[in-house]
Amino acid sequence: MSGYLWRRIGQALLVVALAYSAVFFILNVLPGDPIEQQIANPENPITDDEADALRAYYRLDEPAHVQFAISLTRLFSGDLGYSLNSGQPVARLLGEAIPSTLALASVAFVLAALIGFVLAVLAVFVPWGPVREAARTLPAVFLSVPAFVSGLLVLQLIAFQLGWMSAVRDQGLRSVFFAAIPLAIPVAAPIAQILTQGLANAYGRPYVEVLRAKGLPSYRIVFGHVVRNGSIPTVTIVAITVGELLAGSVITETVFNRTGIGYLTESAVRNQDTPIIQAVVISVSVTFVVVNLLVDLVYPLIDPRIRKATGAAAPKTRAVPA
Repeated sequence: MSGYLWRRIGQALLVVALAYSAVFFILNVLPGDPIEQQIANPENPITDDEADALRAYYRLDEPAHVQFAISLTRLFSGDLGYSLNSGQPVARLLGEAIPSTLALASVAFVLAALIGFVLAVLAVFVPWGPVREAARTLPAVFLSVPAFVSGLLVLQLIAFQLGWMSAVRDQGLRSVFFAAIPLAIPVAAPIAQILTQGLANAYGRPYVEVLRAKGLPSYRIVFGHVVRNGSIPTVTIVAITVGELLAGSVITETVFNRTGIGYLTESAVRNQDTPIIQAVVISVSVTFVVVNLLVDLVYPLIDPRIRKATGAAAPKTRAVPA
């Protein structure tokens, strides 16, 4: 297991390093010097003294490899640079935006998991055919509706017609919950599809008949054994859902007027604020890689086949083999 662990950690660090290098050279070493162009932009609100300080900080007169080495050194110390439009530290702007996005993404993930689980259970275990077909069709419908469309519909219904939330003011958990709905809908679709397939396969295995022969009631067979074994493949899409949540936050936060990572990204792209764009891309890349790494490390603990392949110690208790 130790070899598997270090191999996966090494791969994760390599991915982060490559992502940072690619983002740096794409955003900072393009022809025409995009940082200098934005600093010198007449519409940029920073003063001349602040512009000179930014030029000195980013060492724009140095070769690209020197700028990269300096940027890498600053990154390890937590220095993400300064905004080209406000002159504020990027780390501070990012720190102020992360809590809002984290709350939104967390609630959306919980909602997506609940919706996906309910649809999968209905699609596999409900005895009525029309209900099963509807539960199998809904994920495709969820994927076909763009996030900005569902966001506008939720905003129109909840804020303007029912008056359950404000369209401009942050009302705490209430605002987070309703904003998370359009973000959770497309994420729930792959969860429901993968979980439906996993539960259907697990429900058709011979051990289910053995458990019935032993006299176990249906609810214990389903929720005590089938759900446990059938949900294992769903773990593999956790990292994908994290990527979708982070990507969807850009649109959702814009629609619901939330000042998180999505709003910060949209503003940075609109104003060509390269350091903020770079910091957001790197932060999202690190988050995505870390989640993938955690999933890879957790998978051997719940799947006996991977645990055997990696040489991990078997836990004292295990699920009924599928």
